[in-house]
Amino acid sequence: MDEPGAAYEIRYGWTAAAWPGLAFALLIGVGFVPGAEPPGTDHIELVLAPYVALVIPAAALRRTAVRIDPKGITLGGLVFFRRPEFLPWAEIVSVSFYAGARGPGRFRLPELEVRHRGGPAPRRGPATSPALREFDAYLSTHVDPDFVEAFRGTKESTRSMALCKVDAERLKQAIGAFAPQVRVFGDVDRP
Repeated sequence: MDEPGAAYEIRYGWTAAAWPGLAFALLIGVGFVPGAEPPGTDHIELVLAPYVALVIPAAALRRTAVRIDPKGITLGGLVFFRRPEFLPWAEIVSVSFYAGARGPGRFRLPELEVRHRGGPAPRRGPATSPALREFDAYLSTHVDPDFVEAFRGTKESTRSMALCKVDAERLKQAIGAFAPQVRVFGDVDRP
């Protein structure tokens, strides 16, 4: 285990989520071998192009997906032309990690969500529909007002963790060491 004040870096790599797609890409790729039967007119290669262009290089190069250090959280990305997004601790309200729900009728890819202030304005405006105003009124009587105020006007930055191995305990320790005021939600507290 690293020392308590060490940065925690999560990198893309070969996970259980990456292998089935790679096997599928290789299977389809066999159809392009000279002398082999062409794959037909359904153009499955167009479906595989994003996988080959994004997932395989990111997993093979072990690009940084998330870095948590004393300054804040840096969110990388699969897309090579996408610039990393740096969020200082002073702007971060909460961090949520969901390991992914699996089971009969349930499927969710693992993801990390960071709620923060600053950055571009939110896309949605205030709740104007009667149903949303009614829901807000209901919540105001059942949720601590300080909790509601802490999240008012925040934005969400999300990264898929499907191609990452995340140590939830280490994630929680890093956030607790660098920013104990930040709320932590999701599967971080579960064993």
